[in-house]
Amino acid sequence: MRKSIHLIVIVATVLAVLSTLTGTVQAAPPAAQAKWTVMVYISGDNNLEDYVVKDIELELAPTGSSANVQVVALADRGPGYDTSYGDWQTTKLFHVTQGMTADGANAVADWGERNMGDKQTLIDFVTWSKTNYPADHYALYFWGHGWNWHPGYVMQDDTNADTLDLDELKAAQPSLGFIDVVAYDGCNMSSIEVLNAWRGYATVMSGSQEYVGWDGVEYDLVLAQLAANPNMTADQVGIATSQSASNDKTWAAVAVDSRLTTLITAVDQWSVALKNGLAANRKKYDRAFGATQDFWQAPMDRDLYDMAYEINRNVADTNIKAKSQAVMNAVNGVVLNEHHVNGYPDAHGITIYYVSSAAGKDANYTYYRTKIDFALNTGWDEFLDAYAK
Repeated sequence: MRKSIHLIVIVATVLAVLSTLTGTVQAAPPAAQAKWTVMVYISGDNNLEDYVVKDIELELAPTGSSANVQVVALADRGPGYDTSYGDWQTTKLFHVTQGMTADGANAVADWGERNMGDKQTLIDFVTWSKTNYPADHYALYFWGHGWNWHPGYVMQDDTNADTLDLDELKAAQPSLGFIDVVAYDGCNMSSIEVLNAWRGYATVMSGSQEYVGWDGVEYDLVLAQLAANPNMTADQVGIATSQSASNDKTWAAVAVDSRLTTLITAVDQWSVALKNGLAANRKKYDRAFGATQDFWQAPMDRDLYDMAYEINRNVADTNIKAKSQAVMNAVNGVVLNEHHVNGYPDAHGITIYYVSSAAGKDANYTYYRTKIDFALNTGWDEFLDAYAK
């Protein structure tokens, strides 16, 4: 018996040392199961650093955590932009309490210099959050730079010269487990390619089709609603997230569970019909695509609904028209909330990648066709390849 106890003590000591070395110190036993745990992955080791402290203190901390709603944030800062609170530049883990300041002394742990563009950092954060603050439901917010599936933009980390590209996210997802609500507080993330990446791993995704300004998601509004009603569904939290971003030009909340499958199937069948009708309708396609809603500095990102609408309007082929209408119907079936400014009258919440000529078939195009599941599993890239010649 004494030998067993001695062994247990040794094991516990080794585990404690390893935990300290990896920066994942657990200061207390796991909290009682909450209704929601909100996880904010703050990639601020770049020119967004000025807003890390502000968003923690002015948007996360006013409500903070409670027994029903736990709020945790992994925040990375870098040199050169913000010198507040001792100019901490490492990656700190916060359990956000009401009124908390973003002083490094208030962090649960300091993880040192972590690469926010590395999938392992994301896995470690989500795993730690779920272990220490278990809940009935989880929401994960990606705070940082973005540009949907395009490599080299999402969760940019300047110190490590890295980004969390979509193929890396795919590799991480089995370790993340199911997350009820995913939101991207970054530019141009509400694309069918990113939505499809979360299909089966989440219920709702929220993001913008366009450039996101300094405001983005207003976390204080979302957390206040959750605090008032911790029994909110994933759809309701996704909608609240979309509605909170009222100062941005576009925003949407989109279902990414089994409801999205109808849209993916519709786009696949539409793609086949478009390719089959290309020889007879190329000029009509040109007119349709030219009239489709695009977005600032992103002409390759086109509104999916509006593209199907313009094809339906310009092409007489009955099969193509029917398949176009099916895409429009399916978009309406998954977009739970959407708003846009007058400058984007034909925005409907979801973009799709578009390339019009052989000159557009660059390295990003190759990445799209070889790495992105939406392209691999539908006929959309085959249509683009035939059309862009």
